[in-house]
Amino acid sequence: MPLSNHFILRFKCLIGLMKNSIKFILCVCCVLPLTLSYAEDKKKKGPPAAPVVVAEVAQTLLAPSVLISGTVTARQRAQIPAELAGRVTWVADVGSKIQQGQVIARLDDGLYQLEVLELQASLKREAAKVKFLEQEMIRIKELSKENFAAQSHQDKLQSDLEIGKSEYAVVKAKARLAQERLDRLQLRAPFNGVVANHLKRRGEWVANGESVVLFSNPGDLEIEAQVSENSVNHIRQGDKINVKIGEENHQADVRAIVPVGDQRSLLYDLRLAIKGSQWRAGQAVRVLVPTGAPRMVKAVPRDALVLRRTSTSVFRIVDQDTAQRVEVTTGIAAGDLIEVNGDLNPGESVVIRGSERLRPGQKVRIVNTQRGIQ
Repeated sequence: MPLSNHFILRFKCLIGLMKNSIKFILCVCCVLPLTLSYAEDKKKKGPPAAPVVVAEVAQTLLAPSVLISGTVTARQRAQIPAELAGRVTWVADVGSKIQQGQVIARLDDGLYQLEVLELQASLKREAAKVKFLEQEMIRIKELSKENFAAQSHQDKLQSDLEIGKSEYAVVKAKARLAQERLDRLQLRAPFNGVVANHLKRRGEWVANGESVVLFSNPGDLEIEAQVSENSVNHIRQGDKINVKIGEENHQADVRAIVPVGDQRSLLYDLRLAIKGSQWRAGQAVRVLVPTGAPRMVKAVPRDALVLRRTSTSVFRIVDQDTAQRVEVTTGIAAGDLIEVNGDLNPGESVVIRGSERLRPGQKVRIVNTQRGIQ
């Protein structure tokens, strides 16, 4: 290739590169102002509005309270005992629903049946003897009217008749007693309920008074809890008490407070009346009981608190869309509410959901408001 052609080719390549560079510089000059303008606008607008859930600051009566353990129990529950000694021949299955008066378990009744048969036979014999003496007495009276029978014979027959009636009454009572013992070998339900457990099984020997079956009525339940003297002084019969099953909140009525405390634990029995299908006998619950007299306070839901190492605060909503951080101190708590002291007024809205990443002055978007705090 001639040298002149080589220089011409390199010159053309250089011209092409310069054109591409000029195009790139022009593009940068056009796009850069737009990018800077967008960034400036975004900086002026700040971060996007954060979605939050709010609740109102409440002026309410609040009492210091504590959660204690409780248990759902059946008001009607009993260990069904055997009234006579014997061998167990049948027990209703665990979980069986038994109506009041129905048989729960049976004991071997072979010997008692024989006793009943023997006494029934004796009763028939005594009845026949009494009947014969009554007929004989009628005949003797007829003969005595015509002086064909001595008075002493009539008196002897009258005496035998009275003795016969007495013996008949004794045998009749023994027969009834034997039949009662036979019937009591069948253990019957004292109320409607369910067989909760077998304390004796088929083939085992049970002594007089020994329990055979654990029986319970799952349709009549209550909550049992033990409270301290501090709490029992602030609870009255008929009061509403908050009860927690897991994270669920329920209310129960105070049915009774047993005024006699345990000498060892110094605790008092508290009984709460409950209704509904959500309760099960043996269920563990937590009962919120007061430990002091109620007083008027400013309160917010516990979820409104933002806890830090050095401070506790809440985010108040101002101008309907701006979060403002307010430092508070906490006081007594009851249920989901807690007393707060700080620059807050009743009726103001505080954030209870979405406050974790909020910054003071950040715009917010209220998606829900919880009302009705009591």
